[in-house]
Order: sequence, then structure tokens, then C-alpha cells
Amino acid sequence: MSAKLVNQITFGNDNWCLELKPLYSRGLLCSSSNGSVNLIDWNSPSIIKKFEVGETNINSLRVINNDFENGCIFAATSLASVKIYDVRNGDSPVATIKNDKNSVFLSLESRHDMLVCGTELTGVDAEMFIYDVRYFSKPVRAFVDSHHDDITDIKFHPSDKNILLSGSTDGYTNIYDLAQEDEDEALHQVINYASIHSCGWLSPKRIYTLSHMETFAIHELNDKSDELTEPRPLDFGDIRGQWDCDYVVDLYPGYVAMGKSAENAGELKICGFENEIMNTENHIIIPNAHGDEVIRDVFIPPGNLNNHSDIIYSCGEDGNVNIWHAPRCSSILNVSKDFWNATEQLDVLSDDYNMLVGRNNEQYGENSEIKKHIKPLMITKKSRNIKAKNINRNVIKTNTPQRLVLNLIRICL
Repeated sequence: MSAKLVNQITFGNDNWCLELKPLYSRGLLCSSSNGSVNLIDWNSPSIIKKFEVGETNINSLRVINNDFENGCIFAATSLASVKIYDVRNGDSPVATIKNDKNSVFLSLESRHDMLVCGTELTGVDAEMFIYDVRYFSKPVRAFVDSHHDDITDIKFHPSDKNILLSGSTDGYTNIYDLAQEDEDEALHQVINYASIHSCGWLSPKRIYTLSHMETFAIHELNDKSDELTEPRPLDFGDIRGQWDCDYVVDLYPGYVAMGKSAENAGELKICGFENEIMNTENHIIIPNAHGDEVIRDVFIPPGNLNNHSDIIYSCGEDGNVNIWHAPRCSSILNVSKDFWNATEQLDVLSDDYNMLVGRNNEQYGENSEIKKHIKPLMITKKSRNIKAKNINRNVIKTNTPQRLVLNLIRICL
């Protein structure tokens, strides 16, 4: 199954289009390598407003409180500052965030009335700062020694405001319990996997990690038991052969977007992904979606966005935002904003919640949806040592304890 190109917005072949983020009541935000963010009209291929964030690459773009459908404020980072914009109030930032080290900000996340900003490595540590979105003058919290290389991705737990995870090129994905005041105590769990391109939550207790080396795994969120036996991850290893792609763009609620960039053979492939299973039979393939260039982001509007139930947006290093029309019969297009219904707030580390999950396991058996998400899973395929994508070093994993500095061997590619 394929899709038809119905509109295209061009920003120039020397200006990469990097990320797409929806302001559902306003339009679609697109960040670029020239330091700008553009607000695209939902109903026509036109630019509503342009925001000049900086002179170089936009490293990260996030809607403030991204779980709020009527949002109109976003954050974008270029070099050592994060700028906050309100699309109702002109094109100048309403606030600017910096850090004492003047470190480059690489990653952002916003949910539960908080904004989290992660930096690249400066000195021996990368840092992460948490802001109350009502007061950007100073952070309410900082994590200054939990990562020892660039922080590349940050995700709040959609259903629990106290749970946060961060991924880094140091090979670690950290899970924090923000109810704990001390940084050491707040570091609830450390997953030692690989240099992280993307990480996030598939369900209340399940975490995915996608590496720069195109390896992929799914992990269990630990509880607070003193006698913990952590289940082994579901390790897919190098997924390029299994999923027939050169690289994974990212995981999204209900689907995975992948790309090929071989000369004269570039393509975008979108496959359904539910209950930790890739549905390779249910897919959309768009040949030459962005020529031979890398596809940077994909956005499929959720079903509640009027007149967009059959539309796919993609952006890439060719400098284009492409708008595709796909067959309505494709179930891949029936997507949600989140991986699960996150309207009910949970305390996922509490004894009561974990006892409830355990009882549901016993009651509903092996085929229940909850059982699929929490049963121990064995490694199915070993990862291979391959070249990293989008970073300028390889990370060599070690078996050092969680709180020791990760020993890295830096290799110029």
C-alpha cells in the first residue's frame, strides 16, 4: 500500500527539516537546520508564522504541556539557549533559558506543567534541568551527575507525573522518581543498553530503547522491591534486516516509521506496532518520499483532528515537508496521541498498583493485554557491532556499576 503526494512545502535543499510537532488548534510546527521554526497551516500548504530561534540547527522542539490539545506555547533549543514562544504573541520569545556552564541544550520534554531540558557533555557530566512552566526564571530541580555523555532524549511518564526517563550516548537510559528529593535516591533504575537515539513508554510499565546503531529493545519498569529480579529485556538486536530498512525514524503511538536512503532507492515505510509486535504485513511504503535523503520525522494526525484522518506528514534532509494522502482502509492511520489512554493518573511505583497488576495477571492469564506488557521476556537476538548514525563517536558498553562513571572509547568516524 502506498500514498499520494498532495502538497509540499519547500524550505531549500540546504535547509534540513528536522522535527514536526502539532499545535492541534493552530497548525503544525516544523524545525529547521537554519535555526527557524515554522507554523504550517493545517488546511493549506502555507506558512502562518516563522520564528527565528537561532542561527544554527534546532536541536529539539517541544510543545509546552504536549498532552494539552489547545496548547499554543512551544520551546525550541539552538546552541546554549532554550527559547519559549507563544504563537498568539508575535514572533519574539516570551522567555529564554540558559545554564551556568553555557552548555548546548540537546533535548526537551514537557508534560505535567513541567519543562525538562537536557544538555550535551561539558566537562565530566551532562546536566538536566526541570522548570515549572509558569516560571522559567530558574529551574525547580537539576540532575547534574546522572549522565556522563550527551542527553539525547527525555520522556515523562504520561500517567505518572513523578516518573521521568532520559537517554544518553553514554549507553544508559535512566528512570527517575521525582518524589525523591536527593538525586541519588531519585535515580530509580538504570538500563545499560546502547547509545540512545530515542526512548519512551510503550505502556505504564514498559520502556523502549532505540539506539544510534539501529538496535532496539523493550524493558520492564522496576518496582521498589528490595528483592528485585529484573526481567531480561525483549531484545530485537539490529532491526534493519528484520524490518527491511536502513534506519528507524522513530516509534510513534501505533506505528513505526522507517527509511531507506540508498541511491535512487530511498523510501519511507510505516508499519503498525501494537502490543510490542511489529505488523510487517500492515504497512504503507512511499518510494522516493524524500529522494535519497534521510527522513527526519513523521506525523500522522490522530483521529480527532477533523479532515485529517487520511493524511501523513513527513519531513527530511531534502528541505521539504511533504503531505501525503493514504487509503482510508489502512488501519495504520487510526492512531492516538499516546501509546495508551493516559487520562487516568497512576502511581506506577506504589505497592498497590503493582499488586493490582499482579492480580490481573493471575486472573486474565497469558493472553491478557496487561500480561503482554509485564511478563518476563527473554533476549531473542544478539545485537551486532555496527556504525553509529547521527553521532560522531561509538559507545563501548561496559559492566561497571550504575553509579560509576562510564568508561568511553571515543572513535572518530
